Amino acid sequence: MQGGSRQALKEWAVVDEVLARGEVSVLLRKGGIHERTGDFGVEHREFWIYPTGWHQNLEDLAPRLHPLLDAVAPPPRGVIPFRVHATVDSVIRIESREALDRIEHLHPLSPAAAHYRFAYRDRPYVHALLVRAHRLPAPVPLRETHRYEGCVSWVELDQEIATAGAEPVLTDDAFGAIRDELMGLV
Repeated sequence: MQGGSRQALKEWAVVDEVLARGEVSVLLRKGGIHERTGDFGVEHREFWIYPTGWHQNLEDLAPRLHPLLDAVAPPPRGVIPFRVHATVDSVIRIESREALDRIEHLHPLSPAAAHYRFAYRDRPYVHALLVRAHRLPAPVPLRETHRYEGCVSWVELDQEIATAGAEPVLTDDAFGAIRDELMGLV
């Protein structure tokens, strides 16, 4: 990968880890409490994963990922280690619980958390983002600033992080198989 990005999407530290391992390629989003429009939007097609511990908890994490909760600590306040760069392949608006349940094994949320996001603000839908993750050989630490805080999805970083050296965590064939499975289920 060449280039760089200043855009970051806040996700739990455990989600950052499973993206880096290639264990998850689908993210479910509805919107942060303080989103500008009150709804999540795919503002950027490429972005860094901003690992955070805010709202990360056992009940909201898929049971298959529970062992990682103790093993993957959120970064300490003050410095954020960026290592996963994601490109959006597809955005699918899921408008039925049945479709949401069919993709349960593809995203990192527990069924209860996925259903909660689906029904949030009495608007029955959620966005499924199919992302292609690329991992840097070593994290790039950036100082956390007050501007990054808050319950928002997107953060514009104070400086661009170069994507040079980032390698896809999945082969083209493996990622294509996940895409085909997701599209077949929704």
